[in-house]
Amino acid sequence: METLPAPGDVDRSSPHLDPQRSIPDYLQPFIVDQDPSRYTAIDQAVWRFVLLQLHARLEHTAHPSYSRGLVQSGISADHIPSIGQMNEALAGIGWRAVCVDGFIPPRAFQAFQALGILPIAAEIRSPDQLPYTPAPDIIHEAAGHAPILVDPKYAAYVRAAGEVASRAFSSPADARVDRAVRHLSQLKEGMLESAPELAAAEHELSQASAAQANPSEATRLSRLYWWTAEYGLVGTLENYRLYGAGLLSSLGESHFCHRPHVRKLPLDAACTGVGYDITKPQPQLFVAEDFEHLHSVLADVSQTLAYDIGGSYAVRAALSSEELCSLYFPGGTRVIGTLKTAEGEDGAQLLGFDGGAALAQRGQLLGRVGHPYFVPLGRLGDGTDPRQLRSDALARYRSDGGRVTLSYASGASLSGIPCRGAWAENESLLWLSGVRLEWRGRPLLEQRSPYPLLLSDRVITAAAGSACADVSPLGAATGTRALARGRARVPKLRALGPEYTRLNQLYARAATVRHGAAPASEAAFVADLTLVHAELERNFPHEWLLRWNLLECLFQLGLQATPLAQALCSRLNELEQHYHGRHPITMGLDYLTSRPY
Repeated sequence: METLPAPGDVDRSSPHLDPQRSIPDYLQPFIVDQDPSRYTAIDQAVWRFVLLQLHARLEHTAHPSYSRGLVQSGISADHIPSIGQMNEALAGIGWRAVCVDGFIPPRAFQAFQALGILPIAAEIRSPDQLPYTPAPDIIHEAAGHAPILVDPKYAAYVRAAGEVASRAFSSPADARVDRAVRHLSQLKEGMLESAPELAAAEHELSQASAAQANPSEATRLSRLYWWTAEYGLVGTLENYRLYGAGLLSSLGESHFCHRPHVRKLPLDAACTGVGYDITKPQPQLFVAEDFEHLHSVLADVSQTLAYDIGGSYAVRAALSSEELCSLYFPGGTRVIGTLKTAEGEDGAQLLGFDGGAALAQRGQLLGRVGHPYFVPLGRLGDGTDPRQLRSDALARYRSDGGRVTLSYASGASLSGIPCRGAWAENESLLWLSGVRLEWRGRPLLEQRSPYPLLLSDRVITAAAGSACADVSPLGAATGTRALARGRARVPKLRALGPEYTRLNQLYARAATVRHGAAPASEAAFVADLTLVHAELERNFPHEWLLRWNLLECLFQLGLQATPLAQALCSRLNELEQHYHGRHPITMGLDYLTSRPY
């Protein structure tokens, strides 16, 4: 019995074996250049505050890999990391990092991870979104995802999950949900919670989700990824550690997840039936026994996918997905394209790719067909297996003029004149010119130029995406166009108003004082910070993060008892009341009083 092709037969899985191998062209359009000069002093303060609080909170509740993983992936609380330096650091554990511009298509994200590449968004959340942001930012992508990758079993799971998900079929409804989630996330990061746009975006997401009556394979795999790599717990229901990036990067959820009303459930394949809202706290979380358990659950989910089931089931899944797919045939031949028709019993007796197709042999491109391409399957009417139709077996199907007519038991009929192929000879192909194809008496195709007829009796299986490195899994080959244009730079330039600019200058002054501080100049140090505090009192009475930064500077030098420190503490407590707990001010004060300075 012929088995399914091993995932390794899909050429996109091989580049991670060689760290020096270049990133495939089809992924190049998603890579951008990080420009550290675009981070403001306020951005740096946001990074420092969140990283300090997270590390203090997670050192006893996160997976043991967390603290050493921060160091090994090149992350420090002192400054927003360079993704280039993270790439060099991650090479030590067999991974790489690239900079991307916010949300990227799920297929691209999965492809990066299957290659052992961590895509990192370079934007950073605003001070108003410190506890959590639904939009991708460098805190989540770098400090959330990178640390646990130092655990080999977990890193292998992330790669395997990317590979399995890249074969899973999506549905036309998935794209609408994806767009709605991105739009709503960006609105919430922009602090437009009271704007009419927010209500409209939430309504659109609700409608898009309702249209997903039966979750696609891709949706189920995204849910597995969400409940593991994004919001996973590991251990027991009563004694667990955090390892999901969404928990490791959120001041809010890393704390709230421990509350009794957040249900803790044992992780199994059924988690793929549980949806999630990226813009809200999660009402339940799933607990894996250990990282080996993740691989077991992934295998259980994989067995439910069309690729693993194979046959006519996989063909029907490819047809309904309306996306680029790869069909696998006996002998190692693959046909890559968007399946438009599947005729006959179980829809697996005549396959049609209206927009053309590419043919490959075990990952190596044979050639492309630029016109509609059809593959008749099954035995001929006389019982002959089409794989036996070599030149010496064609004589009985020839008529006057050398024309060959093949009548399939399914009702397909194809005729043409044998000719020399445009590509290298392949035993699975019979080249014919002047082809005429009918399906049960209905004309489907007339093609004068040479036609590569695939000789096969059945489909083994089908997978989403491309089974050949020379054909983009995302459809059109866009890599060369992106390389010609040059890469964008992120974070994006922002229009900074006069008030933001003045405040940023104060942050920069405080940072200069911090980095130049020395015990021998305590009086001058306090005097400099006092000037910054005085300007805050005059012009920015409700600014809390810079006041916390000033207070932390004093604590670091053991100057908690100074009048300035006492004034800052008093003002921060007033601001906690002013904001009704909307900002993590009390959390920051607790951090300072609990640390051994």
